Amino acid sequence: MIGPVLGCCLFFSVAAQAQKVAPLWEDFVKAKKSGGTPVLPDFSYAGYGFSEIPLPSVEGKKIFKVDDYGAKPDDDQFDDMAIQKAIDAAEANPGAGVVFFSPGKYLIAPDEDAKKQIRISKSGIVLKGSGSKTGGTEIYQANMRINGRQFLFKPADSGTEKLAVIVQDAGRETFAVVVKDASKLKVGQDVVIRHRSEEFTRLYFAPLELKPQWTRLFGDNGGMQIYEIHTITGISGNKVSFKNPIHLDIRMVKSASWTIESYNHIDQCGVEDILFTSNWKNYPEEFIHHKNAIHDYAYEAVGMEYLKNSWVRNCEFHDWNEGVFIRSGYQITIENTHFRGKKGHASVHARTGYGVLVKHCSFNGAQHHGAGTGYSAVGTVITQCSLGTDQNFDIHSGQPFATLYDDIDGGVFYNLGGPEPGHPHHGRELVLWNFYHKSDKEQHYNFWDMSRRRNYTIAAPIIVGFRSDKTVTFENAGLVEMKGEQVLPKSLFEAQLGLRMTK
Repeated sequence: MIGPVLGCCLFFSVAAQAQKVAPLWEDFVKAKKSGGTPVLPDFSYAGYGFSEIPLPSVEGKKIFKVDDYGAKPDDDQFDDMAIQKAIDAAEANPGAGVVFFSPGKYLIAPDEDAKKQIRISKSGIVLKGSGSKTGGTEIYQANMRINGRQFLFKPADSGTEKLAVIVQDAGRETFAVVVKDASKLKVGQDVVIRHRSEEFTRLYFAPLELKPQWTRLFGDNGGMQIYEIHTITGISGNKVSFKNPIHLDIRMVKSASWTIESYNHIDQCGVEDILFTSNWKNYPEEFIHHKNAIHDYAYEAVGMEYLKNSWVRNCEFHDWNEGVFIRSGYQITIENTHFRGKKGHASVHARTGYGVLVKHCSFNGAQHHGAGTGYSAVGTVITQCSLGTDQNFDIHSGQPFATLYDDIDGGVFYNLGGPEPGHPHHGRELVLWNFYHKSDKEQHYNFWDMSRRRNYTIAAPIIVGFRSDKTVTFENAGLVEMKGEQVLPKSLFEAQLGLRMTK
């Protein structure tokens, strides 16, 4: 008789043979066991609490009902001031609290003043509705406010202080640096590794050619902007250890230092169980990408800047030019959130942060861009999501690196965003894992095209288990493994997390 454990192993072995385990996964497991450097980045340090713990329950937190501060659902009066009063009251409470919305429709934005926003500037504030489906809570933006995100989470002070200078090289996927003086650092502190120089940029992209038109990369103040957020777990002399891995090779150059700076943020903030809608659906033109500021930025719902361990879950966004914008986010989760309605510009966009996780979301062509990243973001993970046919993901230039698109159903990757001076679109270690490409026409992707303005400048992407409903060909890719067949593990993120948590 075969024991349950052995039987399970044999079953997995048979399944693996039928579906085939990706060699790059085997390389990753081997490297983790031996202490070597895997080809794949370790993406498992994404999401709330590095995905080691579930999203928190708001049970037991003090409730601040917006209705008690003057808001009334389902009338023709605007509720901005009442919502802000409820938030202010929650922020004044020592334990912060839940700002709660009853069932019904709340109106916001009585005018077109983009400087007016509903602000959350302290930790522990959760905006919670009564559900995002029929019979739940709807928040409706009546008037356009160009470049004005209506709910903005941002600390009052997001300034930084230089704390240390790194003095030795450090390899990608390692967890420590050596600094000149560690006296300003302490265990448990969140910090940012920063660097910018043309000299390092050329080393990083070599041997790839850099176009002169990418002007932000060149000169005394040029270069790709490195911005990696880390949590210090140990200090031994001048060696500083981190909880989460470094995702690029740190190399000492003569022209600029690698510094460690403070990361000022708020945390434990959330948005959940709300349907967000806007009047974009009644604008008398259909969306045209970059036609003007109205088409791109007229109605923008949620901004999250300098947030740690925060989330959006169980929400829907209908008829928006932009849904959720994240800047300098650290351990952020966007989960079970869906985008519908009239086509707009951007859905979820993460930039200059580390470990933003977008999981179990659907985009369905409701925005030009599905979930995306840009401008120095590191370790962004979009996993187990669906996009519409010919809906592109958003890699918005500014050289994000180590990004994972994992177990994705639908979508394409042409018409990437960002101005030409800010190209390349992406640095190294863009990983497409079990990506099912859906388009109306056959596609050819030249990932380092020096001849066209609207190109796909991605440095040697790693493509594993790629499938498509039309013929798709690649040029200047990095590693392409097992094209045309789904591979095991089905989700790279889940497998890496499972490996780390069971080690």
